[in-house]
Amino acid sequence: MRHHRYRLPSCVLTAILSSCLLTIATGCHTRHNPSADDNVMVQTADDTLSAATTSVPPFATDSARLKLTSPSGTAEVYIDYPKGNDAVSNEARSFIHNQLFGDKPFRATHHPDSLAKQYCEMTLAAFEQSLQQMRFDGVNREEAPEEGTEIRLIYVSPEYITYESWHYAYFTGGGHGTYGTQGITIRRSDGKRMTHLVEYNDKLKQQMTRGLMTYFGVSDSASLARYLTVPIELLPMPAHPPYLTAEGLRFQYELYDICTIDDGAPAFTIPLDSI
Repeated sequence: MRHHRYRLPSCVLTAILSSCLLTIATGCHTRHNPSADDNVMVQTADDTLSAATTSVPPFATDSARLKLTSPSGTAEVYIDYPKGNDAVSNEARSFIHNQLFGDKPFRATHHPDSLAKQYCEMTLAAFEQSLQQMRFDGVNREEAPEEGTEIRLIYVSPEYITYESWHYAYFTGGGHGTYGTQGITIRRSDGKRMTHLVEYNDKLKQQMTRGLMTYFGVSDSASLARYLTVPIELLPMPAHPPYLTAEGLRFQYELYDICTIDDGAPAFTIPLDSI
């Protein structure tokens, strides 16, 4: 289970998938389940992440992974859960809970195994309810619903930490699944989520254009324009703010944001020294 990003809370996403986004049809069935192995991440043996081998204050996490399967489908989750009780850890926990449960009430816990179990059980229950509402008596394994979420600590520096969340969902009968990636950068001095790390101006737009050229494998703006569903001169910022990684500032678009689903969810990283 791995990478790229579009994000709705799982309970909302499942309901949308079952009711309107994916049509029930016979015929060719191709799932679009991309890989996330290109995540930028530096990890030590004890699951504490650091930005480099220099003396960076640690940010310790407990990790949990769970996969549950039922006749209604499969749910899978991975969580890097903060151990601390400081403002940074609390803000990270808030992000994790929102990614897993949206606005749905949850049992407050500092144990990631419990959260993972709650998420998977909630997802399977939603699958079962949706299938019953759609009068499905059962589904074969190849057509069974799937949903997965990974929430990882991908970057730690003396000033910031960054979490990244990847989500994938497929509902019975659809031609493909839907997926998305979202990241947040939290300032370590006060636990504030950083939403304005860069100013959107003409210089940044030029750098974003070059980043998209790299993503699409083209060398000029005319070729890039053929991939985009928006004019280059009106290129928007991603729906979610860019976030820090070890390589620079990561820009991550959602499916359908600036191109068709055939071209995925465009993403690129701009080195900090060039911004």
